[in-house]
Amino acid sequence: MAKKEIILMLLSESPMEKELREMLSGAYEIVSTDDEEAALRALTRMRDKIAVVLADLDAARETNFSFFRQVSRDALFAAIPVVAVLPRTPTAQDLECLDMGAADIIAPPCGKKLLLKRLDNVIRAKDSVSFYEIERMLKVLPSNIYLKDAEGKYVFATHYWHHLEQGDDPDWTIRGKTDPEIRKDRENALRAFEADKKIIASGQGANYVIEINEDGQQEFLEIIKEPIFDDAGAVRGIVGLINNVTEQQLLKMELEKRSKTDELTGLLNRRSYQEYIPELCREAIFPVAFISADCNDLKKINDTYGHLVGDEYIRMSALLFRVTAPSRAAIFRMGGDEFVVILQGTDEETAERIVETMRERAGTFQIREEPLSIAIGYAVMHSAEDDINACVEAADQDMYRNKRESKQETEE
Repeated sequence: MAKKEIILMLLSESPMEKELREMLSGAYEIVSTDDEEAALRALTRMRDKIAVVLADLDAARETNFSFFRQVSRDALFAAIPVVAVLPRTPTAQDLECLDMGAADIIAPPCGKKLLLKRLDNVIRAKDSVSFYEIERMLKVLPSNIYLKDAEGKYVFATHYWHHLEQGDDPDWTIRGKTDPEIRKDRENALRAFEADKKIIASGQGANYVIEINEDGQQEFLEIIKEPIFDDAGAVRGIVGLINNVTEQQLLKMELEKRSKTDELTGLLNRRSYQEYIPELCREAIFPVAFISADCNDLKKINDTYGHLVGDEYIRMSALLFRVTAPSRAAIFRMGGDEFVVILQGTDEETAERIVETMRERAGTFQIREEPLSIAIGYAVMHSAEDDINACVEAADQDMYRNKRESKQETEE
């Protein structure tokens, strides 16, 4: 039996003191006193080591059980049971001490084996009471703290979530259940169960964030799990912490979105393009069309009407691409008045049709009676073996040809 180191004997010339000392000395270190105040001071100094206090019941009655009541009510001594000692068979009046805070009564006849077993039982019982007291206190915290056994089954949880399948049973409990048995989100439940099995097998904790979309509510939960080891070093369970990080995660996502979005047009920016291209090289759906575009006459607009109108000219260009490009298109403002549209699963014929639509629709947009004019070119990449940089360069060259043709038409 795993025991604490010390038993405190609060015995005033009890005829049982010698007998108890002999039976317990092999299992415990014994500290003795015959004064309640001294006993309380000893508890304060050694409360992390005390196992049980053995107190003289007859002497305790004379002080109206003040020691029993003080120890049972003081949070500092929550895990320390007080056992009453009697040199005779207890009477009904003696049993009233159990209402005053006594955990048990020791009286003859009581052999060594029985004594040790009863003390072990009161220690376990008190530890159990302390556990539930701690659980009650933890429920006050906003975080969900839970404990699982070595099979991934819940021992307790301080909070129940709205995304659990609890049914209408008022006595429903999470105890003894695994995540796949109780969670509405089957995918996340299986993921959690697999994570538990890895922790139990490896002895390594885990920390991750999951997204929950239940009952029309989006939540992000941070999951922190750590293994619990027994004295032999084997994993005997998992202690976990769940924090609702929805506000922080949404803010993080918004900041990430802003860092990848062009502030003026709302399109993807150059940083997004630089991250998109390597991903495209790995997972492209061929053929891939690259459309290169550049505003005509932006300098003229800026010089004539000012840069605020020039900004509106650029925003109008972005709107053109939004309304003419397919929904699957990735549209980037590369800087200034330069744009790139990337279309996966798009061949030459489709790309040419889209570009012609863009050119035709551009003239329908106007600012200060100036029609929108954009040079547009395209090129198509057919397989991963093609040089993506060469394809982008070809689209640029096609756009420059279109710009020269537009300028010639204007001059004529």
